[in-house]
Amino acid sequence: MEMIFDDYSYLVHGDKLPEVEFLSVDTGQAHLIKRGHIVLLSFFIINCKHCKHMLEYLQEEIWPEFQASRRLLLVVGRGHTPEELRDFRDAGNYILPFAADPERTNYDLFAEKKVPRNYLFNPQGQLIYQTRGFDLDQMSTLKLLLQDLDEE
Repeated sequence: MEMIFDDYSYLVHGDKLPEVEFLSVDTGQAHLIKRGHIVLLSFFIINCKHCKHMLEYLQEEIWPEFQASRRLLLVVGRGHTPEELRDFRDAGNYILPFAADPERTNYDLFAEKKVPRNYLFNPQGQLIYQTRGFDLDQMSTLKLLLQDLDEE
């Protein structure tokens, strides 16, 4: 399966999950993302229509299988505060787990610019797939990879 790379992405297939800490939208507290789980990080910004399409796909097609699993999905608002994301989440009726990256500290470990972006890491913390933009074929591939990881 072909991974999407561009001139702005810093990670390639097999790279380790960077040490990242995100602010919970619900508590405002910092949470460190650790290896040992299947991790899907989805970066977005509020005023991006492609990002909203990605969030809708994640909520309808990916999130139902993530709840009650050994996987971790985190939807990260690049450059947004927890308060901004809480308002956005509530207005859009999203039930996804949102986190804030107000200073882009974490996003800047993954890419220079461009959203939406998805990064899928296996339990060993290795990048196995990434996407940029919203493309149904890429998102379908992401969903299939998640199902394959569960079977391993």
